[in-house]
Amino acid sequence: MGQRSGDGNCSVDPPPRLSEDREEELKAALRTIEPRLIASVTRITHDYHLAQDITQEVCLAVFHEFRKGTKFAKPVIFFATVVARNKIYSHYRRRHACLERPYGDLPEDARPLGVDPAAGLEYLELLESVKAAIANNRQAAVWELKHVWRLKGTEIAELLEISSATVSRELAEAEAKAKLQQGDEEAEPA
Repeated sequence: MGQRSGDGNCSVDPPPRLSEDREEELKAALRTIEPRLIASVTRITHDYHLAQDITQEVCLAVFHEFRKGTKFAKPVIFFATVVARNKIYSHYRRRHACLERPYGDLPEDARPLGVDPAAGLEYLELLESVKAAIANNRQAAVWELKHVWRLKGTEIAELLEISSATVSRELAEAEAKAKLQQGDEEAEPA
C-alpha cells in the first residue's frame, strides 16, 4: 500500500508490470484492434480525428484490463468493439445535448467540425431503424457485427457461440429483411 513520505504526502505504489508474455499478448492485441477500430469508427462518425480519439480510449481500456489481469475468454476485438460502441453512443448523446443548449463561441483550440455534427447521430438512428426492421436480436447482432464492425464470419460465430453456418444463415435473413424494409420505404408515396 502507499507510504507517507517525510513531507506528509502519501505516495502510491505503481501497479505491477506485466510479464513479458502478457506484454507481448497486449501488443499483439493492440496491433490487431487499432486499425480495425479506426476504420469502423471513421465509417460511423465520418470524422477521422474522433475515430482516433475513440480508438485511443478503447486501447487504454484494453491496457487497463490487461493490467488488472483480465483473462479474455474470447478475442480482445470483441471487448474493444463493445467499448467503442459505448463510447460512440456516449459521444453523440453528449454532442446532442450540447447542440440543444449552445454555450457561445468555441474555445480557441477547438477542432473544427469536418462534417455536420448530426451526421453520426443520424447514422446511429439509421442503424437502430435497420435493427428494428430485422426484428430479431441475434440476426440484428450478426448484421451489425458484419457490416458495422467488419468482423469475419468465424469471429461472429465465436462471439455469439453459434456455428459459422448459422452466422451465414442469420446474416442472409437479416439482409433480406433490411432490403425488404428499404424497398417498402421507397415504394411509399412522399
